[in-house]
Amino acid sequence: MPLMLELKYEYFPATWPGRIKLLQLIFAFFCLVCGAPAYKDTQHWFLFVVVVCLLGTVFFSLYYLCLAEPLNKLQVNWLMVEFWFTAGATFLYFTAFIAMLAEFSGVEDEEYQYWIDSNITAGVFGLFNDVVYAAGAYLIYVDWKANPTGVSAPPPAV
Repeated sequence: MPLMLELKYEYFPATWPGRIKLLQLIFAFFCLVCGAPAYKDTQHWFLFVVVVCLLGTVFFSLYYLCLAEPLNKLQVNWLMVEFWFTAGATFLYFTAFIAMLAEFSGVEDEEYQYWIDSNITAGVFGLFNDVVYAAGAYLIYVDWKANPTGVSAPPPAV
């Protein structure tokens, strides 16, 4: 039995949770670019958090893009799973960007200042992504409480 997938890209530009997922992916890219390569423990923690959250966000993006119908057959409340993932990602990003900024914000080294500035920039992008994940968790929570069965609410008619 072949699996037919229909791409539902309308979710991303048309809804706020979709736009927030796109922002999460963009900020995660900048966090990875600015924070790698890792030489210190705080950088390892930061990049671990960024990669784990990026993979989860990619999964939920693919879920809304094309996997909703096949995965809904598993009888899992995916909206609740997404909420708890996003809430956990918010906390992990908070610890990660605080660690990066605490480690590198007061450091000055003439030879490696570009590397230090890059890590501070990664921490600031982590702060931005933390705020975006918090907004996403709030929107998912509102949607979850409006529809506790896990079925996404239809977008409001305009």
